[in-house]
Amino acid sequence: MAMIVVAALFLGLGMAAFSTWKILGLERRAIAQYQEVVEARRQLEQLSARLVQVQEDERRKLSRDLHDEVGQALSAVLVELRNLSVESAIRSDEQSAGHVETVRTLVENSVRVVRNMALLLRPSMLDDLGLIPALRWQAREVSKRTSMEVSVAAELASDDLPDEFKTCIYRVVQEALHNCSGHAHATRVQIRVQQQPGRLALSIQDDGQGFDVRQTKGLGLLGIEERAARLGGKCEIHSEPGSGTIVAIELPFKSNGKGDGDARG
Repeated sequence: MAMIVVAALFLGLGMAAFSTWKILGLERRAIAQYQEVVEARRQLEQLSARLVQVQEDERRKLSRDLHDEVGQALSAVLVELRNLSVESAIRSDEQSAGHVETVRTLVENSVRVVRNMALLLRPSMLDDLGLIPALRWQAREVSKRTSMEVSVAAELASDDLPDEFKTCIYRVVQEALHNCSGHAHATRVQIRVQQQPGRLALSIQDDGQGFDVRQTKGLGLLGIEERAARLGGKCEIHSEPGSGTIVAIELPFKSNGKGDGDARG
């Protein structure tokens, strides 16, 4: 009887040890798989950030090339056409003057298109003048093309922001304005950029038709959330059908101390 009890005890201990070893093995495997997933996600985020940076660099280069090369070449042609138009007028050659005027109009339209393309790709003022002038230019251009009234307000200690912050906010506003005009059918949009202790805040509020955030979220809004997350920030979207939409972005930010007062506009 004692032998049976001892055998049962050893068998139970053996099964417990085997189960423990098996469980620990599964736990180690789960931890390893989790670490692989975390590493893969980290690499994916790095790749995504790199792709966005490469895209912005290409946009900047293409914008400069369009403005400096194509734009200047067309401007030179335009100057020569004006000279030719004056000469035709002096010679009273009405037929030639008419042809020259037609070509001049076509070239002027081409210059306008090239400049608009360059500005939409990467406005030079974003690099040369800063974020707020670029946002105000964007607001004016959108107001011209659509029926929306777009306003920009800024409360910044300094407009000398890191390039990735300027690019992020500019692209977020660009995408949000596209959504406001194309999907929300808004008539008024308010954009506010605020520098607060430890963070940079952006809010975009429209009076459009709104939507159910829990059920509808397009690629544009997902892209906005991704841009904010890439800089360690967060994005909140508040909307209900018939009550407009608010897109709020917060980015962790440390001031470089170059600005002391508020720059309000």
